[in-house]
Amino acid sequence: MQEVARNAAAADVFRLMASEDKGAKFVEDLRNLPDAALTMMGRLSGVPENQLQIFRAMIRNEDNEFTRGLDQVGGLLQPGDVILMTSNQALASAQRALYKNAKSSHVVLVHTDFICIDAVPKKGVSNRIVSEVLADAEPGWRVIRHKSVGQANTDGIMRACTFYLAQPYLILPSKKSATNFAYCSELARKVYRDVGVTNSGIPDKSIIAPAHFDQLADEHAEWMNVTDSARPAIEFCQNYPELVRMITKLFIDGLKLNRQRFEDRTKQLAEIQRLAKAGKITKEQAKEATAQIREIERNMNHTFWDVRRKS
Repeated sequence: MQEVARNAAAADVFRLMASEDKGAKFVEDLRNLPDAALTMMGRLSGVPENQLQIFRAMIRNEDNEFTRGLDQVGGLLQPGDVILMTSNQALASAQRALYKNAKSSHVVLVHTDFICIDAVPKKGVSNRIVSEVLADAEPGWRVIRHKSVGQANTDGIMRACTFYLAQPYLILPSKKSATNFAYCSELARKVYRDVGVTNSGIPDKSIIAPAHFDQLADEHAEWMNVTDSARPAIEFCQNYPELVRMITKLFIDGLKLNRQRFEDRTKQLAEIQRLAKAGKITKEQAKEATAQIREIERNMNHTFWDVRRKS
């Protein structure tokens, strides 16, 4: 129940702040709330006691250490960055059969800024902030970046990451990109395939493992170790996890809403066909209604693996 309240509080605050029609008045009213009200709002959002003053300053658009720090670390993590970590030593050791210097047990892809896309058992593919991803990781994690990845393909990487959200977690042999499941290394590989990154060095094997990314980090000339430059951004997120979670919630929830709307339109298309088949609407009406939905989707930025449309 507490987690539900926290999520609702954070979502409502930042959804209204981002609204064009209601946002301005809401922000003004919010900034005029007394300290006690903002403090309660911060607590409901999970903000630690020692950061409530920062939270109040953020809401009021006053100078604060979080906003200053955010300006300093913005862009240090880039979409497509690969985070290599060890959270299961036995699994990492077992992978030395694939690469003698293997040290990682998990691979995570940066979706944008502090937000990663991650494939884990039970949860499948989802967005998590980087502090959550590294919560159980041992020291010595690394961040690597392909030299050809930059502003020119940022949008493509972000769309590819979004496409695979909510895929179930499963490890099965497949040289082709899995269309209905994902696991950590396979997810990273197919995002790079989708974007068309050449000379990635990511092996075309039936099972792709973190060990293969360790080898890329150690030996492949097109991959750079950017751990030192990315570290300030990661440490910033680790220092302010709840505040970072709040500012990233709109992005994460927005993608969930996009998925939900695609699912809703899928049901609408099926209902149109059912009504037409039952003779309750004409073929012309069904065609027109379907065309309207298709037109909406042609203007959408994102598509998803489980709601593909026939061309």
